[in-house]
Amino acid sequence: MVLVEELRNQRDKTMAGNLYYWTQIFFSYNNNHIEGVRLSLDQTQQIFDTGTIFANDKNDPIRVDDIVETQNHFKAFDFVLDTIDEPLTPAYIIQIHKILKTYTSQEKDSRYNVGGFKQVPNDIGMLDAVKTTVPKNVKADLTRLFQNWESQTPNERQQLAQLANFHQSFELIHPFSDGNGRVGRLLLYKELCRAQAVPFIIRDENRTYYIRGLKTFASTPGYLVDTFGYEQDYYETLIQKFLPNFG
Repeated sequence: MVLVEELRNQRDKTMAGNLYYWTQIFFSYNNNHIEGVRLSLDQTQQIFDTGTIFANDKNDPIRVDDIVETQNHFKAFDFVLDTIDEPLTPAYIIQIHKILKTYTSQEKDSRYNVGGFKQVPNDIGMLDAVKTTVPKNVKADLTRLFQNWESQTPNERQQLAQLANFHQSFELIHPFSDGNGRVGRLLLYKELCRAQAVPFIIRDENRTYYIRGLKTFASTPGYLVDTFGYEQDYYETLIQKFLPNFG
């Protein structure tokens, strides 16, 4: 049975505790936490379960955007599940980005151009900043990247070295004013499912290795490939835990 079909079936049954349930919570927590969202895993679970949230033990203030982006990630993952077989295009990733950023404070700020590509340059990092594609070239660079990706066979697209190269290229384009990492990591999950391979989620605890892999990819691609492989092995253990007869 194809994994994505099982995830869709579990979603439709609306039962807590299955692989879909934990993937939603685990993915939203980690993908957002890497980018600075402060909610805990327990708080993420509360939002998914009840649509409510409680302060942590320290009674730290909770940012509204953190709550909204957590909820939006649940919707974005569902969108990805429903469009697994869609080819990658600039229009497709704009849809994901808009889902992630709807109702956030950035949506009201024209500088972020939610629902469209960046309008001002955005380098990656502060010190030793990495140059990204200039706004006027974003659509052309994305189209070229996606056309090259789509020309590969499913077997080629599930190879982690190919996937790492694709991901690093996408992040260097950095098409949006914000949310590039989250969109890019959702695409990793989507494309592995599309190729009928085991997907993975980059965990926040491995953020340092992931960032190092991106930064050093040109000279040492093995760092990012190994990080992907490590996370793929971890997610496969979750599949076996919740779906022992899967395969």
